[in-house]
Amino acid sequence: MLIARVKKESNIVEYVLYMYQIEDLIRSFQFDLERIDRELVQSYEQTEKIKTEIKAWYSDLIEKMKSQNIQQEGHLQELNEVVEGIEVLHQSLLNTFQDKNHIRIYEEAQEAIHELRQKTKAELRPSEVAVSINGLYGLLLLRLKNQAIAEETKNAMNSISNLMANLAFQYNQMKMGKLRFPEVQNN
Repeated sequence: MLIARVKKESNIVEYVLYMYQIEDLIRSFQFDLERIDRELVQSYEQTEKIKTEIKAWYSDLIEKMKSQNIQQEGHLQELNEVVEGIEVLHQSLLNTFQDKNHIRIYEEAQEAIHELRQKTKAELRPSEVAVSINGLYGLLLLRLKNQAIAEETKNAMNSISNLMANLAFQYNQMKMGKLRFPEVQNN
Protein backbone atom coordinates (compact mmCIF):
# COMPACT_ATOMS: atom_id res chain seq x y z
CA MET A 1 0.00 0.00 0.00
CA LEU A 2 2.71 2.47 0.96
CA ILE A 3 4.94 1.56 -1.98
CA ALA A 4 1.98 1.57 -4.36
CA ARG A 5 1.00 5.07 -3.25
CA VAL A 6 4.51 6.43 -3.80
CA LYS A 7 4.90 4.72 -7.18
CA LYS A 8 1.50 5.94 -8.37
CA GLU A 9 2.59 9.52 -7.71
CA SER A 10 6.15 9.23 -9.02
CA ASN A 11 6.15 6.69 -11.89
CA ILE A 12 2.87 5.39 -13.27
CA VAL A 13 4.48 2.53 -15.21
CA GLU A 14 6.34 1.28 -12.11
CA TYR A 15 3.04 1.52 -10.25
CA VAL A 16 1.31 -0.74 -12.78
CA LEU A 17 4.21 -3.24 -12.67
CA TYR A 18 4.16 -3.21 -8.86
CA MET A 19 0.41 -3.79 -8.79
CA TYR A 20 0.77 -6.71 -11.23
CA GLN A 21 3.18 -8.21 -8.68
CA ILE A 22 0.68 -7.63 -5.89
CA GLU A 23 -2.06 -9.35 -7.89
CA ASP A 24 0.21 -12.37 -8.42
CA LEU A 25 1.20 -12.30 -4.75
CA ILE A 26 -2.45 -12.42 -3.71
CA ARG A 27 -2.99 -15.33 -6.10
CA SER A 28 0.03 -17.15 -4.66
CA PHE A 29 -1.53 -16.78 -1.19
CA GLN A 30 -4.77 -18.16 -2.67
CA PHE A 31 -6.71 -15.05 -1.60
CA ASP A 32 -6.20 -15.99 2.07
CA LEU A 33 -6.20 -12.62 3.86
CA GLU A 34 -5.26 -14.08 7.24
CA ARG A 35 -2.23 -15.79 5.73
CA ILE A 36 -1.21 -12.56 3.93
CA ASP A 37 -1.54 -10.74 7.23
CA ARG A 38 0.39 -13.35 9.18
CA GLU A 39 3.20 -13.97 6.68
CA LEU A 40 3.50 -10.58 5.04
CA VAL A 41 1.86 -7.65 6.77
CA GLN A 42 3.02 -8.54 10.27
CA SER A 43 6.63 -8.71 9.06
CA TYR A 44 6.60 -5.02 8.08
CA GLU A 45 8.33 -2.66 10.45
CA GLN A 46 5.31 -0.41 10.82
CA THR A 47 2.98 0.69 13.58
CA GLU A 48 -0.07 -1.44 14.27
CA LYS A 49 -2.23 1.31 12.79
CA ILE A 50 -0.32 1.18 9.49
CA LYS A 51 -0.39 -2.64 9.50
CA THR A 52 -4.18 -2.49 9.93
CA GLU A 53 -4.40 -0.13 6.94
CA ILE A 54 -2.18 -2.43 4.84
CA LYS A 55 -4.31 -5.44 5.74
CA ALA A 56 -7.46 -3.50 4.79
CA TRP A 57 -5.79 -2.57 1.47
CA TYR A 58 -5.08 -6.25 0.74
CA SER A 59 -8.64 -7.12 1.75
CA ASP A 60 -9.99 -4.52 -0.66
CA LEU A 61 -7.80 -5.83 -3.49
CA ILE A 62 -8.91 -9.41 -2.80
CA GLU A 63 -12.57 -8.38 -2.97
CA LYS A 64 -12.02 -6.42 -6.19
CA MET A 65 -10.16 -9.31 -7.81
CA LYS A 66 -12.93 -11.73 -6.86
CA SER A 67 -15.73 -9.41 -8.00
CA GLN A 68 -13.92 -8.81 -11.31
CA ASN A 69 -13.39 -12.57 -11.69
CA ILE A 70 -9.61 -12.35 -12.11
CA GLN A 71 -8.62 -14.99 -9.59
CA GLN A 72 -6.66 -17.00 -12.18
CA GLU A 73 -5.36 -14.29 -14.51
CA GLY A 74 -6.00 -10.77 -15.69
CA HIS A 75 -5.65 -7.41 -14.05
CA LEU A 76 -7.82 -5.11 -12.00
CA GLN A 77 -10.07 -2.88 -14.09
CA GLU A 78 -8.50 0.23 -12.55
CA LEU A 79 -5.06 -0.92 -13.74
CA ASN A 80 -6.45 -1.63 -17.22
CA GLU A 81 -7.84 1.91 -17.24
CA VAL A 82 -4.45 3.35 -16.25
CA VAL A 83 -2.79 1.38 -19.07
CA GLU A 84 -5.44 2.66 -21.50
CA GLY A 85 -4.75 6.21 -20.31
CA ILE A 86 -1.03 5.76 -20.92
CA GLU A 87 -1.87 4.45 -24.40
CA VAL A 88 -3.95 7.56 -25.13
CA LEU A 89 -1.01 9.70 -24.01
CA HIS A 90 1.36 7.63 -26.19
CA GLN A 91 -0.84 8.09 -29.26
CA SER A 92 -1.27 11.80 -28.50
CA LEU A 93 2.49 12.29 -28.24
CA LEU A 94 2.94 10.52 -31.57
CA ASN A 95 0.07 12.01 -33.54
CA THR A 96 -1.28 15.17 -31.93
CA PHE A 97 1.75 16.61 -30.15
CA GLN A 98 4.17 15.08 -32.66
CA ASP A 99 6.79 15.08 -29.91
CA LYS A 100 10.08 14.50 -31.74
CA ASN A 101 11.81 12.94 -28.74
CA HIS A 102 8.93 10.55 -28.09
CA ILE A 103 8.75 9.63 -31.78
CA ARG A 104 12.49 8.87 -31.79
CA ILE A 105 12.26 6.69 -28.67
CA TYR A 106 9.19 4.96 -30.08
CA GLU A 107 10.90 4.22 -33.40
CA GLU A 108 13.76 2.58 -31.48
CA ALA A 109 11.26 0.35 -29.64
CA GLN A 110 8.74 -0.23 -32.42
CA GLU A 111 10.26 -3.45 -33.81
CA ALA A 112 10.66 -4.94 -30.33
CA ILE A 113 7.03 -4.10 -29.53
CA HIS A 114 5.89 -5.67 -32.80
CA GLU A 115 7.85 -8.88 -32.09
CA LEU A 116 6.55 -9.01 -28.52
CA ARG A 117 3.00 -8.49 -29.77
CA GLN A 118 3.38 -11.52 -32.06
CA LYS A 119 4.35 -13.69 -29.06
CA THR A 120 1.56 -12.40 -26.82
CA LYS A 121 -1.90 -13.91 -26.31
CA ALA A 122 -4.47 -12.13 -28.46
CA GLU A 123 -6.48 -10.84 -25.48
CA LEU A 124 -3.34 -9.27 -23.98
CA ARG A 125 -2.42 -7.16 -26.99
CA PRO A 126 -5.01 -4.44 -27.23
CA SER A 127 -2.40 -1.69 -27.31
CA GLU A 128 1.30 -1.09 -27.66
CA VAL A 129 1.50 0.14 -24.08
CA ALA A 130 -0.28 -2.97 -22.73
CA VAL A 131 2.04 -5.24 -24.72
CA SER A 132 5.08 -3.27 -23.52
CA ILE A 133 4.09 -3.34 -19.86
CA ASN A 134 3.24 -7.05 -20.03
CA GLY A 135 6.65 -7.65 -21.64
CA LEU A 136 8.43 -5.71 -18.91
CA TYR A 137 6.52 -7.66 -16.29
CA GLY A 138 7.54 -10.93 -17.92
CA LEU A 139 11.16 -9.78 -17.88
CA LEU A 140 10.84 -8.88 -14.21
CA LEU A 141 9.51 -12.37 -13.45
CA LEU A 142 12.41 -13.97 -15.32
CA ARG A 143 14.87 -11.91 -13.30
CA LEU A 144 13.15 -12.80 -10.03
CA LYS A 145 13.49 -16.48 -10.97
CA ASN A 146 17.17 -15.95 -11.85
CA GLN A 147 16.55 -17.28 -15.36
CA ALA A 148 18.98 -16.55 -18.15
CA ILE A 149 17.93 -13.76 -20.49
CA ALA A 150 19.29 -13.63 -24.03
CA GLU A 151 21.25 -10.51 -24.98
CA GLU A 152 18.84 -9.86 -27.86
CA THR A 153 15.93 -9.92 -25.41
CA LYS A 154 17.73 -7.57 -23.03
CA ASN A 155 18.35 -5.09 -25.86
CA ALA A 156 14.76 -5.29 -27.08
CA MET A 157 13.37 -4.84 -23.60
CA ASN A 158 15.77 -1.96 -22.95
CA SER A 159 14.28 -0.05 -25.89
CA ILE A 160 10.77 -0.78 -24.58
CA SER A 161 11.84 0.26 -21.09
CA ASN A 162 13.12 3.58 -22.46
CA LEU A 163 9.77 4.19 -24.14
CA MET A 164 7.85 3.39 -20.96
CA ALA A 165 10.18 5.63 -18.91
CA ASN A 166 9.47 8.50 -21.28
CA LEU A 167 5.74 7.85 -21.06
CA ALA A 168 5.92 7.81 -17.25
CA PHE A 169 7.73 11.16 -17.34
CA GLN A 170 5.23 12.63 -19.81
CA TYR A 171 2.35 11.28 -17.70
CA ASN A 172 3.68 13.16 -14.67
CA GLN A 173 4.11 16.29 -16.80
CA MET A 174 0.50 15.93 -17.89
CA LYS A 175 -0.71 15.47 -14.29
CA MET A 176 1.13 18.62 -13.25
CA GLY A 177 -0.31 20.57 -16.19
CA LYS A 178 3.11 20.98 -17.79
CA LEU A 179 2.51 19.01 -20.99
CA ARG A 180 2.45 21.50 -23.85
CA PHE A 181 1.73 21.31 -27.56
CA PRO A 182 4.80 21.95 -29.72
CA GLU A 183 5.16 25.40 -31.31
CA VAL A 184 5.01 23.90 -34.82
CA GLN A 185 3.01 20.85 -35.83
CA ASN A 186 3.43 18.82 -39.00
CA ASN A 187 -0.21 17.79 -39.45
